[in-house]
Amino acid sequence: MEMHQCQVCRKLFASSGPKICPSCIKRLDRVYEKARSYLRDNPDANLNAKELAEAIDEDVLDIEILIAEGRFERDLAEDLNDIRRQQLLNEFQKSLSKTQENLRALQEQKKTTYGKDRHGKGIA
Repeated sequence: MEMHQCQVCRKLFASSGPKICPSCIKRLDRVYEKARSYLRDNPDANLNAKELAEAIDEDVLDIEILIAEGRFERDLAEDLNDIRRQQLLNEFQKSLSKTQENLRALQEQKKTTYGKDRHGKGIA
């Protein structure tokens, strides 16, 4: 393990992974959950970092760190993927319904023999 200085609080800590100390990660995760909940509940809100921090009563620096980490962009990409997945599912359900309708229509057609269908004659 290496010694790192936390990018948030500047405290020294040992880690082989992130360069943010465990206590700051825990705090940022809590702030992130609050911010994400607020943004989900207010989808039309057009906020900057300061306004979001005020709305959820958190430090603006924490919001700026989350933005710099790209956490909110990942959520947006996931949401867009979910929307696209739902669109594809709806398209598939529509095509399945059309296929089922076509099958019903074919089954309802008058059944004939090959000879009657081909030559207009019935088999006696």
